[in-house]
Amino acid sequence: MENTEEMKAKKKAAQRLTTGIIIGMTVIVLGYVAYALVTKNINMRIFEVLLGIFVIGYLALSDVVEPWLTGLLKDMTQMRKNAYLKILGLDVVGAGALLYWIVGMGSEAGNNLLIPVLIYFLANQMKRKLRPEFEGLTEKVLKEQAEAEESDSEASDEEETAPEELSDKEK
Repeated sequence: MENTEEMKAKKKAAQRLTTGIIIGMTVIVLGYVAYALVTKNINMRIFEVLLGIFVIGYLALSDVVEPWLTGLLKDMTQMRKNAYLKILGLDVVGAGALLYWIVGMGSEAGNNLLIPVLIYFLANQMKRKLRPEFEGLTEKVLKEQAEAEESDSEASDEEETAPEELSDKEK
């Protein structure tokens, strides 16, 4: 019980830290946009660099720093390692697609580059499906299901013997 509460506390602290950093990065990007709107002068290279740092920082915080702080990267089984490597691979694909889109924003064809955004969202959806496997939740669920099946089979065995005992008593 304490271990679960300790894990929840670590996760909450890590989420607070990463959320604070992400909010800080968002404020910087929005601050530059506000500055550009007020002065009516935007340097697209600076804007692209800020967005690129935001994308890479967000993915690094959510998929590397946060699991490291919560202890999810310790004592991983092979199944969890494989899931984590797949998540990191999907991060590279998604970030690459978003960075390609960001770099293309300044060009005239920038509005036609929505396919990279679609690739990013598809990669994110695939990551969501892998996340429980990485966190070890599937292992826990499998163990709980096995235990539940064992207790169900024991209960059904007891139920099968119980009517026989009643019939013996009735005789």
